[in-house]
Amino acid sequence: MANKVCDFCLEEGRGLFHQPERLPDGHYICKNCRKIITSYDLQVKYDLFQLLVTSEPHMQEMMMGDYLEHHRAQDAIAKYYPITPMVLHKGEHVVNMRKAVITVDRGDIPSEPAVTRIGDIGRKQISNVPSAKSASGSADVEGTLYETDAALYFLSPNFINCHRLTSVISDHIDKDAVHVLEHGRQFTYKTKHSDLFHLRSVFYHMAIAATENREKSLVYLASENTMTLKSGKYNVPKNLKSGTYWVNPVEDATLHVRDANGRLRRVSSGRLRIDNGSTLEVDGQYEVRYNKREENPESGNTIIAGAVTKPDAAQKK
Repeated sequence: MANKVCDFCLEEGRGLFHQPERLPDGHYICKNCRKIITSYDLQVKYDLFQLLVTSEPHMQEMMMGDYLEHHRAQDAIAKYYPITPMVLHKGEHVVNMRKAVITVDRGDIPSEPAVTRIGDIGRKQISNVPSAKSASGSADVEGTLYETDAALYFLSPNFINCHRLTSVISDHIDKDAVHVLEHGRQFTYKTKHSDLFHLRSVFYHMAIAATENREKSLVYLASENTMTLKSGKYNVPKNLKSGTYWVNPVEDATLHVRDANGRLRRVSSGRLRIDNGSTLEVDGQYEVRYNKREENPESGNTIIAGAVTKPDAAQKK
């Protein structure tokens, strides 16, 4: 009998009692991959997120891109991010929703009940209670963690936390919590398999980019040697080359630069140096001018190839 191959990890079975099992759709799965998938509370079937959680981390983003090359982005969004009953602000969409627990100082918990709908949240309803620095006098608070395309919310009976998406630490080594660092304060939301939480976020923004940024290029205006960056995350040098730029916001826009060491800083306008290993995170639109003019001899315009990889939605909090 020929050995069968697991369609998830691509490992070949060994011996009579260690062969992959055949799924109803005809694919094969080994015992190890089945165990991983069920631990994430996912259905055991051949599908995108089942493949992602059983693959190596360095392969995951490439697999998402490959999926979007073979499936319509609108269909992917409808399939994996259905409309939820939670009432949201106008234009918001839920990307992630799951139960979570945060340990806070008991004295920081407000006595009045909090609102229960995201659509009712304004500045006055946000408490932003951070994680306790010590176990003494602390309490575990259960709630629901919502990520939308505008913000990360934690809704609990007595308080609401709200964070910018750029404050979420997506590459934290702890896979049993969603970590947020904002204004020097730490927020640790304990929830199993937070890597799946981040994978869903990355894929959502890639799918949105596929629907909104079909041109897949950054265009310099020949007269001013400028290009417009739409909302998204731009890698250096994948999307942009290292060098000195002059940046200006278009209306109400923000620009954050994350350097190779992971430090994030906000930039309003003016001269900006970006280096290899950095990323630009744009909310809104920014005009960017490079200090060297390069003309396309055929059209008179300069085009730099590069696609938006992980866009962030507008965050006006």
